[in-house]
Order: sequence, then structure tokens, then C-alpha cells
Amino acid sequence: MKLVSPTLVSVVCCFLSICDGKDYKVTFVSGVRFTQGLLANCSLTIRQGLRSETLLVDNDRFNGFRKLTTLKIKTKQDFNDITGIRIELSELGDNMGWFLNKVVISDKAAMKVYVFDCYEFLDRILGDPIAKELPRTKLIKL
Repeated sequence: MKLVSPTLVSVVCCFLSICDGKDYKVTFVSGVRFTQGLLANCSLTIRQGLRSETLLVDNDRFNGFRKLTTLKIKTKQDFNDITGIRIELSELGDNMGWFLNKVVISDKAAMKVYVFDCYEFLDRILGDPIAKELPRTKLIKL
């Protein structure tokens, strides 16, 4: 019997479900100063053409994103070629300001690494957007 993968992904990387999707490693690269991390939750939408899947990254137990934060995710779908992502902050959390350098998604099975550059603040208090569409800036085949 197969269980449906949950949409709530814990940053502590505990996965108890099995699905026909795919495992990815996601690394968020933040600003260099501690204050440029994120203590709020965010959602990550993975896109391939018109196909997409949104996952909630819940860091309540993780105590926030730092300079390098790596987590494992399991999608319901198998994305053969990730063309873009959307990162969006939730309205909940202590520190909504986050300088995001880039997001790196590794697909070990396909031997591909996808890079999505951002280099912007996501912060509703400063008037910056809290959601950002990021096209793929680099594809590395291993």
C-alpha cells in the first residue's frame, strides 16, 4: 500500500511516507549576516513547463534559515527538467526579512543540479515582495 506524500515538509528532513514522486535536495543560500536569515515559514513551488507542485517548508522546529540551509524534499511528481521555482514567505513568523542569494536543487538520480539566482530581499516590512518567481539560471549535469 502506498501512502500519499504530505505537502507539509519538515526542515528536519523526517519523511515517513512513500510515493511515486522523486527525492530532491534543496539548498537555500542566504545573506552572510545572521539577521539576513529567515525565521518564518515559506513555500517552494517547483515548475516544469505547465506542471508544478507547491511544498510548505515549515521551520518552526528548525529555528530558521541560516547562510546555508539544506533539506530533503519528496515531490508527488517526477520533474525531469525543472525550469523555474517560486519562493513565497508566509505571513507568519518572527523575522520576515530574508536576503536570498540563490536556491540550488540537486537531483541525484538524474545527476543534475539546478541553480536559481535571486540576490534580493524578500521582506514585506521593507516593501519588498514576499514572493519571487525564479527562472533557472544554470543547469549542471554531473
